[in-house]
Amino acid sequence: MLRDEDPAAQEVRKLVGEQLPEFLKGYAQVPPPLRGVERNGRTPDAQLVDGLKVIDDQIAEMTAQLAQGSLDSLETRGRFLEIKYRGDDA
Repeated sequence: MLRDEDPAAQEVRKLVGEQLPEFLKGYAQVPPPLRGVERNGRTPDAQLVDGLKVIDDQIAEMTAQLAQGSLDSLETRGRFLEIKYRGDDA
């Protein structure tokens, strides 16, 4: 669950709720015949793919940050159970 005060959660919301829609809106405003035309070394189609890759990478990184606490807690609880029920040599 995303906590409102978590900076990573806030960034995910901003990325998905604001930046991604604005990025897609900008691409949609390019006339379809011009989307494959190179400008400044790249086509709008390539810019779209590259931008979506950046967004995907950022979401993956933020998801890992958000999950870190849960992963740490799971590891701690698992270790506790091993020590308690299997002994310290587990």
